[in-house]
Amino acid sequence: MTSITNITSMTSTPNANPSTVFIIEDDPLMAECISRAASRTLVSSKNNSSANSPTIKIFPDAISAINALSGRLPDLIILDILLNGPDGFTFLNEIISYTDTAKIPVIIVTSLNLSSENLIHYGVRTVLNKEAMTPADIQKAVRAALQSTEAYDVALEQPNSLIESSAHAR
Repeated sequence: MTSITNITSMTSTPNANPSTVFIIEDDPLMAECISRAASRTLVSSKNNSSANSPTIKIFPDAISAINALSGRLPDLIILDILLNGPDGFTFLNEIISYTDTAKIPVIIVTSLNLSSENLIHYGVRTVLNKEAMTPADIQKAVRAALQSTEAYDVALEQPNSLIESSAHAR
């Protein structure tokens, strides 16, 4: 049986859609440490005026996380590469196969020597080395990934004046 841990903070978000973060990590202690650091970031970046709370879901393997993607999609995925069962690369290949999940930013936490430059195609925003990362590193990465997603969403909502002017000229 797959174990999924939900951690919901008491602090809320200003919009109707609170942040949801998936953590895919097979080491329960490491998952808890990542969760606490990410939770602090979500709590500190949210406005207390709404009844919605950010949510962090912890998955011990890629399969349970993939199954959970059929529900509400996360705003961010924090992913270990070396997992029991299918590894993190298998998970990344799966999520880029679909347009809705391909847009989700990913932070990789690993003991492998990886570069985020080689993983941009997978939506990887940052690679954190498990042996050297601190809670502050996790918080900085979460904040940056969520801000880059918000900027991307705003850009999509802005009208493209070149396309609109071409359409009106016809």
